[in-house]
Amino acid sequence: MGFLASRRAAEYEKVAEDLRALQLRRHREGAAAAVDDAWRLMRRCTDKLGRGKAWYAPMVLDTARVSFGMHAELGRWFTAATSGLWYSVAVRTLESEFGKRGATFPDELYADMQMMAEMVLDVAHRAGVPVAGYIVAEALTGLRMGTRTAARELAGLLGEPDAAERLREFRRHNREIRRQALSTPKDPRIDSVETLRAAVDGLVADDVDTALDRLSKGHLIAGSSTASAVLAAVRTGRSVVYLAPGAVAGAAIRLNAPGTGRDLCESVALPDLRATAVRDRLDTLGAALAVPARGVRDRAVRSVHAMVGETVWKPLLGAWPDLMGAEVALAPLGESSRLPLYTAPVDDSGVPACGLMDLTVTPSGNALMFASAWPRPSGLEPLVVADPWFDGGRGFGSIPFTVPEARRVAAAYGVEPLLVRRDAGATGEGRLPTTSGSASPSAPLEGGARPLELAGLMASANVIHLSGHGVLEPIRPLDSAVLLGAPVPLSELLGHDLRRGSTVVLSACHLGGIGPRMPGEQLGFPAALLAMGASSVVAALWAVPDSEEAVALMGGFHEGLVEGLSPSVAFGRAVARAAADGARPTLWGAFTHFGA
Repeated sequence: MGFLASRRAAEYEKVAEDLRALQLRRHREGAAAAVDDAWRLMRRCTDKLGRGKAWYAPMVLDTARVSFGMHAELGRWFTAATSGLWYSVAVRTLESEFGKRGATFPDELYADMQMMAEMVLDVAHRAGVPVAGYIVAEALTGLRMGTRTAARELAGLLGEPDAAERLREFRRHNREIRRQALSTPKDPRIDSVETLRAAVDGLVADDVDTALDRLSKGHLIAGSSTASAVLAAVRTGRSVVYLAPGAVAGAAIRLNAPGTGRDLCESVALPDLRATAVRDRLDTLGAALAVPARGVRDRAVRSVHAMVGETVWKPLLGAWPDLMGAEVALAPLGESSRLPLYTAPVDDSGVPACGLMDLTVTPSGNALMFASAWPRPSGLEPLVVADPWFDGGRGFGSIPFTVPEARRVAAAYGVEPLLVRRDAGATGEGRLPTTSGSASPSAPLEGGARPLELAGLMASANVIHLSGHGVLEPIRPLDSAVLLGAPVPLSELLGHDLRRGSTVVLSACHLGGIGPRMPGEQLGFPAALLAMGASSVVAALWAVPDSEEAVALMGGFHEGLVEGLSPSVAFGRAVARAAADGARPTLWGAFTHFGA
């Protein structure tokens, strides 16, 4: 081992030893006895990192996590928020360092990141510095899927003529606020909070400077930028609302586009959105959805809808009533990303949220920025593929309504669907002129294409509708698959690009869901398809019934697209119509629109 490596190892061990001593003192004497030393230890490490010593990032990560936990436990919100900021800096530094080496981000860090994602918004709200919560949330949710998203270069990101000028005006305004904050004498009791506000304003302003510089050269490369959601808000005109459950209470932070007359960030408490309660309710929903009785499943969905309406939408709209009827992007963190936020009714009227506002869900501000970067295609070029799975192979039952669904969707565009197999017992018009028997990698799609060539077919269209079984692998998300003649795994699709601005519909069970490993930009079908070039993805959070109601829901959505509606508006109206027509909430309640 060389001298430098030996010195670094010794420093790692010294910090680890100090942390063990602090944790022991906390256990014996309480957090108050150790919190100040935890702060000093973290600052010692952050000073080194701030001087360009990237190898201190793991030590900052560990010390910031401990400092955050102790200060949050004692209700010292400013120092907890500051610790959270340093934690996010360490995450970004590690991401960059591993990326330089071509290495994978360590799996063992995700549990701590999950904890931080679930607590940071509430802490930043209580500290009175919502911008800090936004910065940490974006750092934890904007992790790249390898180099997949980072490799995408954006041209003409800001389409409106005055968009860049709005960012420049925001930069000028932000600099003046920072100058005043740093030059005006303060009461010592609040000076640290004001300094933190100036610091986080500075972080955002610096990132906007970088974005404008790159924009002036005609391009922007994805990376660790707190400006991602600001750019997305400018591009889409949406308010971006980050929300997360917490240990005691949840919180939401609203990011507004510059030039709207509102503060860049605002926050509100979600007092009943506790992480344990959310997990318990989701576990109850999962158990109920596994029960064959329709009534049990539908009641469970109505119950979780009522919980979301009461704990999320009621406080959000109470604080920000202007969201009703507006353009909104939700960026849920932690367990809240598994809730049916898109379809839950906001009040006793029973109208789903997506029917009352132009609503979408985004894995992160970075994902929204990419989803909004390319204009919608001027013409619709569809691909409709369905597999009714008539033989029930691989343990799955037949889903015959995928056939009329595919035909109605295709008819909206005046094309024919690709049907993977036929019912061997069907005759005449009901007979599908494709393959029969068990699904296998060699089973051809109609027209001779192979199932594993699906990605190539998808690249030739800009409206893609896939109807069949879906398999979610939460522990190994790249093994999640849509079953079309054979499993088409996410790992297979990730090797391809989609046409920019595409809309993708996954009319399949579970594929809007995510696993427990990532706190925000979860590695699942929605985030992956957005990274591949899609602007909109529609997918279901749980198993959906194969029924005539599904045919009507999907048919109505695509007919809305043909009429010229945006995907988010068209799908919101289709869901609201299904709810009003008395369709089962197990069906329409499962789906979410992701992206721009």
